[in-house]
Amino acid sequence: MTGEGTAKKDPQMERVTNFPEFIERVEAGSIANVLGLATSNVALAVSNSGKAGEIILKLKLSPASKTDPSIMNVTTAITVKEPKVNYGSKVEDFKYETVAFAGFGGKLSYDRPAVGVHNQLEIPAGISKLSVGKY
Repeated sequence: MTGEGTAKKDPQMERVTNFPEFIERVEAGSIANVLGLATSNVALAVSNSGKAGEIILKLKLSPASKTDPSIMNVTTAITVKEPKVNYGSKVEDFKYETVAFAGFGGKLSYDRPAVGVHNQLEIPAGISKLSVGKY
């Protein structure tokens, strides 16, 4: 089934974070590059040693602002463990910190979303007040 009868979703209302795109944009792609190089290095070390290696990716999200709940601090930690041929292993740790925005349904992005985290439309830039009726 090709899904021809399904309605197309508005990209702003899609709530799932596009993780490959998100990780590619963290620190201008440096995390994606580190993960790619680490994968190659660990694969080579595993094939040379016959022992297991590992790559651990940890994302920590925390509030960055008390007034705007959509702004998040994103801490990315990568631990790379390459097994050595004779004994032991080589361990490297990487840590990156950046800021991202949570949009509709918690979708993370580096671009400020047009729809807020609580599905409220943001006030456009340049508007200093809103009025309702004749008040």
